[in-house]
Amino acid sequence: MMFTAGLIHALPPSDRRCFDRKEAASYVCVSVGTFDRLVEKGELPGPLLLLGRKVWDKRSLDRALDEMSGLETASAPGQAFAPMTTETPLDVWRRANAEN
Repeated sequence: MMFTAGLIHALPPSDRRCFDRKEAASYVCVSVGTFDRLVEKGELPGPLLLLGRKVWDKRSLDRALDEMSGLETASAPGQAFAPMTTETPLDVWRRANAEN
């Protein structure tokens, strides 16, 4: 008899704050290869090292997408992303359009 163990997340991806590389690529709707290139070019944020694992913060991915879409702009020249806020413009848009 063989047992296989995998990583079990207590929360679904939509409720988690951090993603692994494949989940982060899926979250921004690109392939893993494209995701890697966007991170390398600085268009998407790099990973955080959390307990020896590389993870991507959901809010930093949202800020990068907000920047790309024009929902949010960098706050200072040379600064890749605006400072973190409690609610991103994307969150505001989602809340406003949730009933539609």
